[in-house]
Amino acid sequence: MKKLYISLSIVLVCFAGIAQAQNVVTGKVVDPENKPLELVNIKVIETNQYANTDKRGVFRINGLEINNILTLEFSYIGYQKLRIPVTVKAGGTNLGNIDLKVLDLSLENIEINAKRNYSGQTNSSLVINRDIIEQTPALSVNDLLNQIPNRKITAPSLQSVQNVNLRAAYAPTTDGKGAFELNNAFGVAIIMDGNTLTNNANMQSYNPGRSLGVGNSFVEGSYTSLNGATRPSLNGSSLTSYSGDYTFGGTDLRQIPADNIESIEVIAGVAPAKYGDLTDGAIIIERQAGRSPAYVRMQLRDNATSYNISKGFELSPTLGAVNVGVNYVNSFQDNRDKLKAYRRVNTNAMWSNSFGNNRRLKNTFSVDYGRNLDGIKQDPDDVTSTKTRFDSWNFSIANRSNYRLENGFLKNIGLNLRYSEGHQVSYEEQLMNQPYVLYTNAVTTGIHEGNYDTGVYTARSLIDGRPVTASANLDFTGGFSTGDIVHNLSFGGGFNYSANRGLGQTIDPNAPRSGVAVSSTSLSTQSSERYYDFKLAIAQKDLGVYIEDVFTTDVFGKPLNVRAGLRSDIQNGYGSFSPRTNINYEVSKNLRFGLAYGLSYKSPALAQRYPGPTFFEIPLLNAYNGKVNESTYLVYVERYEPTNIGLKPSKSESIELSAQLKLDKFNLSLTAFNKKSRNGITTVQNLQSILLPTYTATLNPGAKPTIVQTGSKYNAINYYAFKNDLSSDNQGFEVILSSPEIKAIKTSFNMSGGLFRTAYHSESPTLSNKIPTTINTDPNYAFIGQYEPTNRKAYFSNGRISSSTHIPKLSLIIQFTAEFDILNKTVNTESSRIPLGYYTRTNQYIPITNFDRTNPSYGHLYVTPEEQSETDLPKIISNYHLSIAKEIKKRFKFAFNVYNLFNYQPYYVTPAGSYVFPNNVPTFGAELSIKL
Repeated sequence: MKKLYISLSIVLVCFAGIAQAQNVVTGKVVDPENKPLELVNIKVIETNQYANTDKRGVFRINGLEINNILTLEFSYIGYQKLRIPVTVKAGGTNLGNIDLKVLDLSLENIEINAKRNYSGQTNSSLVINRDIIEQTPALSVNDLLNQIPNRKITAPSLQSVQNVNLRAAYAPTTDGKGAFELNNAFGVAIIMDGNTLTNNANMQSYNPGRSLGVGNSFVEGSYTSLNGATRPSLNGSSLTSYSGDYTFGGTDLRQIPADNIESIEVIAGVAPAKYGDLTDGAIIIERQAGRSPAYVRMQLRDNATSYNISKGFELSPTLGAVNVGVNYVNSFQDNRDKLKAYRRVNTNAMWSNSFGNNRRLKNTFSVDYGRNLDGIKQDPDDVTSTKTRFDSWNFSIANRSNYRLENGFLKNIGLNLRYSEGHQVSYEEQLMNQPYVLYTNAVTTGIHEGNYDTGVYTARSLIDGRPVTASANLDFTGGFSTGDIVHNLSFGGGFNYSANRGLGQTIDPNAPRSGVAVSSTSLSTQSSERYYDFKLAIAQKDLGVYIEDVFTTDVFGKPLNVRAGLRSDIQNGYGSFSPRTNINYEVSKNLRFGLAYGLSYKSPALAQRYPGPTFFEIPLLNAYNGKVNESTYLVYVERYEPTNIGLKPSKSESIELSAQLKLDKFNLSLTAFNKKSRNGITTVQNLQSILLPTYTATLNPGAKPTIVQTGSKYNAINYYAFKNDLSSDNQGFEVILSSPEIKAIKTSFNMSGGLFRTAYHSESPTLSNKIPTTINTDPNYAFIGQYEPTNRKAYFSNGRISSSTHIPKLSLIIQFTAEFDILNKTVNTESSRIPLGYYTRTNQYIPITNFDRTNPSYGHLYVTPEEQSETDLPKIISNYHLSIAKEIKKRFKFAFNVYNLFNYQPYYVTPAGSYVFPNNVPTFGAELSIKL
């Protein structure tokens, strides 16, 4: 790392002395009435420089390289974003008047579908501009991501955690908390206004070291519908349990409203070297800042209502502008009984200003506060149901500064600072009714005398987290020439801090919840829970530096655009180097080919590094006569303290081929990729057997029982530990085809789709409980089967065709989408059904050399294809969606949308006999937007 810092310093010193030809780009930004626009944001994409227009609408950018081909991006709230390519000329380049158009439905050219942007940061950049956001019904950022090709369209809803998976196909799970799904979502970086919204400090879960593992360690509530049947979810499956926790996965996108977003760039492939702590892509969100009219938006859906108001004020010509916004959402799973609800309120204020000569220093300061109320009320008609809450608030302050230099090698210095603090509460409450309860407060390994208490009580579990994150990123951009090649060099580094100061797992072992309490009748062995203070987790400190060069050179007389960089990170004590490059070659103005390659690493999170100690209880004696003072309960407690010191960052290696073809106003983009993911983090089950004494007791009226040790026997202990155990190989392609407008009917078409194949496997053997209904007396009878490591293949293909009818004179847009599920299949190997060995009731391992299905001790371990829940879509299944938007006098806009327009709900039956409904139930919404 020291050598890398020295190298960066040498580069800076060397190029600082190179003589630079100083040139200037100027222009004037005006509105449709030719009036100057003040405080227009201008960004030079290649050099990361920023500028603003003055009160005359004039801007000036100095110190640019001769013959440098740059892209200037102009943005202003309420106006259509504009990008202009500029070739810097000696002495100066005047762009004249630059017209920005008011963003409304009367414009001739409005982007309605996301497009590949080769002038963006990577070959795989998919850009969703404000044009598209204005036309998309959205309760959160997740709804805007329906634009991603080969992704199934989902209707707006806030009733489940919203993680995003990019370029992967896994066997679907009912709750989206499969180990591979969580790893992919955890590796997708969510970057807002230049700062990463990290999930590294999230520790909201029960101890995953218990006999649960990662996917089953969350606080959950169960509920049924009014008639006692399970509630249908939006995808048609039965929803019997719910959790609002999202530890071990990505940031819950429900927390991010869509109303004040200027643009979203989705990088599913190789990200620039600037971005670290990711393995599966990045979603870059830029929000609106600056002066603007007041906007009031109201959205009414069949299961939610949403309200938003925003306004941008100019304080003064010297003090800049402030933009404020408030968003509130109230939604229910079922409007008939409202047991499951989700509420969210978000407030935001952003102050933006420029300082100094030629306004070379641009500064944006933002304050955000959000609060979520999520949970399941206790069903008054079901006393055994659970009551759960997942409440949280988050407060953050951030400051982004960019200083534009006009002399020498350096062109821009950027500093991004962010501090975030929140409070997360996961609460579960359940009524218990048992004859009595056995428990112990012991926290050390050994034999202890336990306690008795009444079996009628309320079990309460509270997980209290207070995640704290801080980040600082310092970026430099320089420019120099080598011959005719102009280099835009960027370099810098960042530091990320994550901690959790919450009370932790505040669980009372005196009142154990269902599934954790030791049974008073069978004296079953149980993993148990104790209080765990999150402040014991050592704060996470990750450091990264990068250097990257962007340049264009001629090859055979055609431009070759190159973005090549190197990144180095230190995560959990492990150093890594990540070369990354995005190259595209312009054969002609209508044909372009691209190649990208890159490595990336994702740091383990706090919850994976410090899950806390795991406790296991083995009851040895229960001599109970109904009187506590005359009874004795002996229990062995095993304490396992995981260290996870050797937990490595997960790793991803990607290679990507792309092509873009423009033919007679048709635009085709095709991307093929191969992504290898390694060192994925999950929990692996450990089975141990321990020899413990056996006892008998003689009850004594009025006194404690007389206890005698009679011998010893082996007992089973099961716990989970985190390990770099997951790997996957992902291949596939994505395609987007857009047509020109058919002027006679004012309609254009867009087609998108793709095919993903994922082969995913684990390093550790798979363990599966096969506990019989009737306990066999054979001491060698198999209770847990050991199989080969997970080795599955999954295929997924989805396509859609959208027609967009835009009549500017009527300020009307009608969009109709036909969606097709083409392929959804999972395949297991034949050998995965045959056990390699098994564990007895006491965890004694017995290998199997030649498996015999008729063997009475282990024959029942054979896994049938039905038990493996393989899926295979039997036919192509369609779905249809419609949206209509009408604007009145450029101030009022009304929109109406329907998902599953024709109420088409086909189903098929899996080999296991379960019913699958691929299409969501029909859902609709209306939105009213007012510009004041």
